[in-house]
Amino acid sequence: MISSSVTLFDGVNFSEIRRSCPSCTGPLRRHDVRKKRFARLIWGESTRNINVYITRYRCGECHRLWYADEPFYPDTRHGVPVVDLAVALSTKYPFHKTARILSGLGILIDRGTVRLYNRLPIPETTDMYGIPVPNRIIALSGLVAEGGAIEGAELLAALSLPFTERAAPERCPASEEERDE
Repeated sequence: MISSSVTLFDGVNFSEIRRSCPSCTGPLRRHDVRKKRFARLIWGESTRNINVYITRYRCGECHRLWYADEPFYPDTRHGVPVVDLAVALSTKYPFHKTARILSGLGILIDRGTVRLYNRLPIPETTDMYGIPVPNRIIALSGLVAEGGAIEGAELLAALSLPFTERAAPERCPASEEERDE
């Protein structure tokens, strides 16, 4: 269940972003697509990188670059499901044991990285066979069961991630009073 939830992300393009620049409200244009490693899986006798593609946009006025919404926590190099699993396991086990358990589950991550991720908030989990499994991984397993091609927006919705500050959707004021404040 865990490795199949992670492999869902392989080759998926994330391109959702607001229509205007968060900094100056200028128009955004597609700039390029960056490949980012989402996870590293143990695949038989070797390893396999799971990569995602993140679209970057450039503002037409202030020329700043903005990333589309992506399945990564700020300042992390692994995808949200991998980080959540590492954090959940590290609440119950020491860092070296967490890295060993992840390796047994097919996810390659070192104990130093687990230690760094331990500073992040603890995700909601469900205990399965004595292992705390993040609810986000369970939600992703529903997409695995459906099969077929999955869009980046669907994966972000399954992860129930809040929009990033750098790519938050514009919020229209609900009333005139709110607009005047």
